[in-house]
Amino acid sequence: MKEDDQQFQDELLKKAILSGLHEDPRTDVSKMQVEVNNGITILKGRADTEEEKKHAGEIAASIPGVKQVENHLHIDIGLMHALASFVTKIVSGDEKPKKEEDEKQQD
Repeated sequence: MKEDDQQFQDELLKKAILSGLHEDPRTDVSKMQVEVNNGITILKGRADTEEEKKHAGEIAASIPGVKQVENHLHIDIGLMHALASFVTKIVSGDEKPKKEEDEKQQD
């Protein structure tokens, strides 16, 4: 394939991947960059969770013509991560009020 044809194909793949990421509610494409070179896709940028990173890689790999996906997304330990961790602790019962802990230590 000619170089111009390959660049055109890579650009089509990039648009398809970005579209797939945008359409999936599990991913926030606004923090991600996609590079495609000879069908090899590189995902860069940030994801809020490990699950979002995984889904982004799966979406990219599902696009016909993608030969390989290198997922270089970094987990963004920000507000979303902090809230998710806090909610998980509350739901699992790990988060006990400090006053209760203090009373148990005094006994």
